[in-house]
Amino acid sequence: MAKYELMLILNPAISDEDRTKSMDNLKKLFADNSVTIEKEDIWGEKQLAYKIKSFNKGVYVLFNLEFDGKAITSMTKTMNLDLNLLRFMFVKLDK
Repeated sequence: MAKYELMLILNPAISDEDRTKSMDNLKKLFADNSVTIEKEDIWGEKQLAYKIKSFNKGVYVLFNLEFDGKAITSMTKTMNLDLNLLRFMFVKLDK
């Protein structure tokens, strides 16, 4: 099992209820792929360096995860379908 960071940028225009639903769907996806959440850090709404899908701001969320790297492909496919996610990126942490 390897350690990863996942940085998400969520759509700032959605309601808190929709944001919670997206986060719950993401956590269910993690559970389905045997991902252990070590830390979840919600940074809140921040200014973007450039527009993404016509948004100047986004809600940043950082996860520290532990899982088998083979699961990234399937999780990425599912995460790409969530319209509330503007951007996301997995980064493998050094041992």
